Amino acid sequence: MKKAIGFVVMSLMAGFALAFPGATSAQTAPQTRQPIKVSQGWLESQGAKLAFSSTNKMTANGKAAMQQQHVITVPNWSGSFTFQGTTFPYTMIGNNPPQRGGTTLIPTQLIPISFFFDEFVDQNGNNIVIDVSPIITPTLTSPNFIPQPYTSGFTQYGDAVQRAEFFNVQSPGWHNLLLEPRQLTPVQVEVPFGSSIVLETPSGIIFALIDFNFMISQLNTIVQLEPLNPGALAIALTHNALFYSGTPNNCCTLGFHTAFETSQVGPFINVQTFAFATWADEGIFVNPQIADVLALSHEISEWFNDPFVDNIVPEWTDPNGDGGCQNDLEVGDPVEGLPNPAFPVTIGGFTYHPQILALLPWFSRQTPNTMSIGGAFSYPNTTTLTSPSQPCPTTP
Repeated sequence: MKKAIGFVVMSLMAGFALAFPGATSAQTAPQTRQPIKVSQGWLESQGAKLAFSSTNKMTANGKAAMQQQHVITVPNWSGSFTFQGTTFPYTMIGNNPPQRGGTTLIPTQLIPISFFFDEFVDQNGNNIVIDVSPIITPTLTSPNFIPQPYTSGFTQYGDAVQRAEFFNVQSPGWHNLLLEPRQLTPVQVEVPFGSSIVLETPSGIIFALIDFNFMISQLNTIVQLEPLNPGALAIALTHNALFYSGTPNNCCTLGFHTAFETSQVGPFINVQTFAFATWADEGIFVNPQIADVLALSHEISEWFNDPFVDNIVPEWTDPNGDGGCQNDLEVGDPVEGLPNPAFPVTIGGFTYHPQILALLPWFSRQTPNTMSIGGAFSYPNTTTLTSPSQPCPTTP
């Protein structure tokens, strides 16, 4: 689900009392407490829904530089489609598939983010820390970076989806591959009283709900301190951290991607593309598919298809039937709310859950679909979406 975020433009701080079990009253002096034990399915019982947030944070000057191709950024190409007499341009990562073959290698950077909670302590009185380091290696050995066999080829997950998307029109040997991330300085964010709730599942998994606006304010600082490369995809990775706005009913954001300017060199502007995702251990959500790299695969594929978060398509209604409408080329959003959003991939004995993605013909409503593999509208599971997107209902 797409919603605006204040990333890199401003720092927002929440000013509300948390509506969680055992929350500290505003009139009471803050006291530390232990993680709150919750039953399986507690998140869903509070109305929590999976959400992803993406937005373009380019200034008018930056957008003008993009149009003039006076930018230093990740490799990209532009195309368009026409629907009902209107042309919809788009920009994607890599080389133009019909015109240029070969492999585009894209550098990546990884910012590992852990959390230290002022408000929550363990049985010995030590502050709770949710450490990201245990899931760094599993992330780097996931389908996002390790090639596996798919019907579109033996390759990385995001590239497999791109190749399926343009399967019938691509030049020979067309690939877009992520290089192994260069790991930047790990960060430990100190979460103050009133900005989080730490919970424990019946199986002993410790996870946190963190104020999304607080996290954005931290990221504003982090991206200024890390040596980001505009020619690389920067990825911020967290572990068992879910993000809310106000109450659990507005949980849980698991990731977003964005683009913003960092500096100017002569007539050229550096434009950084950025993805943020959390690894959620299986057992936090009732649906076991909402786990591990589902969020990261969602954001990487959306970055492949909409790196600058400005690709507009005909307005479409959410396939899960909740009545939501969007008009952006965010390939993860149509599937994220469905009962089976993931495509299990096993590597080294561990089963990962990268997300199934919608393909361009689903958004362009190309009928018959002569572009993608087997006329598919989703991938790798081609039966998840079996027909083009539907327009939003008209208001009487």
